[in-house]
Amino acid sequence: MHQGRSLKPCSPGWPSRHRFHPVTFRGDPAGPAPLRVAMPAAIAVESPAAGARPQAVDDAAAVQPTANRSSTATATVVLELPPATPPSSLTTTADSLPSADTLNVAPAAAAAATANNVVSAPSGITHAVPLAPATSETSPQDATTAASAAAAAAAAVVVTDADGGSASAGVEAAAAAAPPAPFTRVRSSPLAGGQLDVVQWREGRMLRIWTPPGYSLSDAAREPYPVLYLNDGQNLYGDMPTLSGQSWHAAEAAAGLIAGGALPPFVVVGIDHAGAMRSYDYLPYEPGTANGLRPDAAEWPGGGVDAYLRSVVDEILPYTERAYGVSSEPSLRCFGGSSFGGICALCAATRHPGVFGGLLVESPSLWFGEERMLREEMPAFPGPWPARMFLAMGTQEYSGIRSPPQPTFDSHLVALTHQLAALLESRGGLRRGEGLEVEVEEGATHTEAAWAGRLPRALGFLGRHWWRRTMARRRDQLYFTVPRKLRAGQPAVLFFNQARSAALADRPRDSIQMAYGFNVDWCVGGGTTHMMPAVGLTALRNEMAAAAQPPPPAAAAAAQDLPNIVGDATDPFDAAGASAWLQAAFTVPPEAYEMHLAFTDGAGGSWDNNAGCNFYVRVKMDLSAEQRSHPVELAMREGPAWGDVQDIAHKRSGSNYFTTPEVLVAGEPAVLYVNRRRVRGLETNPNLRLHFGFNGWQLAGQEACLKPTSLWRGEHIDWWSATMTIPPDATDLSFALTDGHGTWDNNHGNNYVCPVKSSRGAGGAVSRVEPRGVESVESMPHAAGTLHVLTLTKRQGGGAASRTNKWSEEKRLRVWTPPGFDPARPPPGGYPVLFMQDGQNMFEDWLAHQGVSWRVGYTASQLVSSGELPPFVVVAVDSAGAMRSLNYLPYPPGTGAGGFRGDAERWPGGGLEAYMSRLVEEIMPLVQQRFSVSSDPAKVAFGGGSFAGVSALYAALHYPHVFGCVLAESPSLWIAEGRFLQDMRMHRGMLPERLFLGCGTREYSATRDHEREDVDGLLLGYCQEAATILESQGMRGGRLRFLVEEGAGHHELAWQWRLTGAMRFLFSAWWDE
Repeated sequence: MHQGRSLKPCSPGWPSRHRFHPVTFRGDPAGPAPLRVAMPAAIAVESPAAGARPQAVDDAAAVQPTANRSSTATATVVLELPPATPPSSLTTTADSLPSADTLNVAPAAAAAATANNVVSAPSGITHAVPLAPATSETSPQDATTAASAAAAAAAAVVVTDADGGSASAGVEAAAAAAPPAPFTRVRSSPLAGGQLDVVQWREGRMLRIWTPPGYSLSDAAREPYPVLYLNDGQNLYGDMPTLSGQSWHAAEAAAGLIAGGALPPFVVVGIDHAGAMRSYDYLPYEPGTANGLRPDAAEWPGGGVDAYLRSVVDEILPYTERAYGVSSEPSLRCFGGSSFGGICALCAATRHPGVFGGLLVESPSLWFGEERMLREEMPAFPGPWPARMFLAMGTQEYSGIRSPPQPTFDSHLVALTHQLAALLESRGGLRRGEGLEVEVEEGATHTEAAWAGRLPRALGFLGRHWWRRTMARRRDQLYFTVPRKLRAGQPAVLFFNQARSAALADRPRDSIQMAYGFNVDWCVGGGTTHMMPAVGLTALRNEMAAAAQPPPPAAAAAAQDLPNIVGDATDPFDAAGASAWLQAAFTVPPEAYEMHLAFTDGAGGSWDNNAGCNFYVRVKMDLSAEQRSHPVELAMREGPAWGDVQDIAHKRSGSNYFTTPEVLVAGEPAVLYVNRRRVRGLETNPNLRLHFGFNGWQLAGQEACLKPTSLWRGEHIDWWSATMTIPPDATDLSFALTDGHGTWDNNHGNNYVCPVKSSRGAGGAVSRVEPRGVESVESMPHAAGTLHVLTLTKRQGGGAASRTNKWSEEKRLRVWTPPGFDPARPPPGGYPVLFMQDGQNMFEDWLAHQGVSWRVGYTASQLVSSGELPPFVVVAVDSAGAMRSLNYLPYPPGTGAGGFRGDAERWPGGGLEAYMSRLVEEIMPLVQQRFSVSSDPAKVAFGGGSFAGVSALYAALHYPHVFGCVLAESPSLWIAEGRFLQDMRMHRGMLPERLFLGCGTREYSATRDHEREDVDGLLLGYCQEAATILESQGMRGGRLRFLVEEGAGHHELAWQWRLTGAMRFLFSAWWDE
């Protein structure tokens, strides 16, 4: 406790089914009597073993335990607190001071925090309602909520008076306030660039799990994370939960090592101690008095370490491996603690050999039990021992926090540490500097501050060999990043293998630089940075070189009959080649969606820039809820959440317009942003007016002047805006643009349309209304999987809207699920999914309009069954028949250059953006809910052919934040006399990770009764130009596959033949997701 803090007695109440073993501390503290305050303590203990010595009770007011009670307890204890100003006499008697094994105190607070001695509660004090300790990760709202809940519980518990009578009722209310079920996540908050999850383990005890920056379960499924389990979880992260006011700052230490390239990403799991029964959990027997030097510990409990470690191995390890994807291999799993927690770590090695490959043992209280463990148990342990152990002790462990000083005892603790190290060398076969690191820090004390100071060195030693597993998968790569997927706004490290660079392999190491930038044209952030030798790999190489040296003759002779060690990494590691690896650290800008880079030797003039294409790394944008394509209804319930307008503008830089919020809500204000550079006929006109209405122009037709904004401008980007309020009964927004003098852009007569969601309820949240429902489902076996035909309900809207919907809305989905599909047990992040258009033509020949289908199900099944691709789902959306061109084209098709498509002159167009909005906001959430498919753009694909091929290219330009892979077959780029190619040239923004573009050399002639080689050449030229444009905008380095098939025409059979190769190219990366 901190000096000077006033403490109030706890409220009575809080009946418990647990058992409490009262504990008193012997000693004759000098000075005035301590203040006694009743405090709740949540305890988990084992039943006393046969022959165990009962706990002595010296306080006459203490409650005597009942002989037959349950084996666990939650009880009130009395804390003996020091006076507000410790008298000088307190500094003269060591017996009056607390043990750091129970109270870890920083040096500055040592005089004040003297004795949190725990004694049994007097009979007049009943159980109190527990309050969760305030932590650094607890928000003020969480604290208020917790306090309110505790107050409510306190008012509803049974209070027992001295005569055993019930003072009040309310058992049912108390039962309703039960703690969360085991392994329930209580809260989660960002910390040190990663995330800290607080998970309920047992009543009053938590797991505090820190995941690193860039952590993802999908990465964990591919390559499990190394993990470090630590005792005393309350002391690891925030300063507030600790009694000393100082934590280990474990998250900051881990994040710093990862960001500096010293360690690969790993997870830290803190396990809360048991409060008053901490020593019981961490010790194999009672601590004793250290030959009289620690009389305060005479009555402390011990003996529960076996049960505690069994719980760790049987409960906590399986949970973290299952829920967080941490490794189960001993070489990637460490355990540790300090003080009594360090003794517990040693017990983990001897009680559970082979489980942990590394131990962190800080300031172990080797004096406990009259040194019995060091003298008897450990010399008799046959092994195997953990392969890596970090053992540390300070030279003022006792005297640094107690008075008067005891330098003899300090020296004895250091001597015990050296004895332990010698035993590990002789019995475990560990060599200092290789598998064993021993650090005796001059002047260091028995405090969290000392352990926090040594933690980076300890982690660097214990996790150094983790690089072996990482490099075993990447030794043939030219470069890789940590984290594997860059995230906007977070730090990262890029590792470059100079030896594999044809242009730079022979250049001086200290001359290598990385030139990099973000987004199209390197327009965001970046620069040039010098690369340095990879920190972690260099340290591992040096350690392996030292290990290769022959040991001294005495050590070599002793090593002949040593037991095996466990947890040593066996992955191959090229120590000689490790010197070729260089690293560069950087921070990804918040607005970045992709990174471009090249390598150079600077003044030497040599470059490795991927043959002029530069290297490319996709950046994962952590979009806010309202920006995501999935659970749109969830975003509405959370509020309009306007988000960062500039971020949205960057994301929609290739669009004609966007709105904030991106999901318009009836009855709410909104802003429409229009890119003036993309308004046909009005690109430079300053008199830009907006005509808009709702529900098919039946409601609130209005006019507004658009005004320039302060958003970023570019060659083809100039955002103007107008504000509006959406009527409460609106279902859609329609608008057109004009200068007021006869020039219009009304989307070729179709107007621009944005859907509007339902209005908010009384509580401010939008009620969940399914925009599209499912009327019926028919399932049948198909291609070793199952084909589900979903008939959708009609969309809602006014009279005019309903008439329009009748012709243009989507009426049917065809969903193919692979063999072994289980929506209740999807892979991490959900099943990958491909959304195809023209659903009637996808699966069955008899239904396809030319009698031949794409046979998507059969192709997907073959690739999945052969193991070439992971299981994925195909969703095919039926076309709207006669109105197909309206939904699939951004404007009417016209007749093409020279009028070769006179049959298409009157076909409609211009409804593509409305179709995409319906697909993203109405159909995708429905599919995600029913079939457990992913919402991660890297695992979501969009595809189509002909007019739907244009839709696919449109999705690549305008929805790359939704679809990370795009399949465009024979896109009809002849529409509007090639206008779509002009739109592609103007695009400056994000593009998908991969795009497959296919066409034939007889796109026109193969499906007609006459030859037109000129038209065939024109159509092929359009596709070639589209590929050139995409390459110029960054689709290089293996991101774009353009396939021209000789003699192929414009029909499903050609697309069917190319589908296998397209899927292999687009979806092979799904294995990495």
